[in-house]
Amino acid sequence: MTADICTTKPYFRFKRGVLTVFLETRATEKISAVKAHLVAALQAQGEDDAFAELDPARVELFAPQPDAEPQFRQLASNQKVSECGVNDCGEIFFVLQNDDGTWEEPCVADYDADAQEMDTGY
Repeated sequence: MTADICTTKPYFRFKRGVLTVFLETRATEKISAVKAHLVAALQAQGEDDAFAELDPARVELFAPQPDAEPQFRQLASNQKVSECGVNDCGEIFFVLQNDDGTWEEPCVADYDADAQEMDTGY
């Protein structure tokens, strides 16, 4: 028997490389607030200090556009979640600003490209 997970607020999967962060939001929240929540979640993970000094101003969020060019659409910080055109439970990609002021390119690991059969021992 499986249970469905129900949330009362929209949630999204924020992706960068092989990292995925699940966050609940409010439809009325601005993207700038969502970025602050994302940074807090990254800092709370405590696995390393990679995000310890991260400022939300050095984070940009992108929605996927698989059938369009470019493949990603930047979400404006002053936009509300309900206005950003991303479906509940959807993916949002995040990038960080490099020390030289340039920005990373949105990307996520493609597990299908490197998929191999695993021996489970059964």
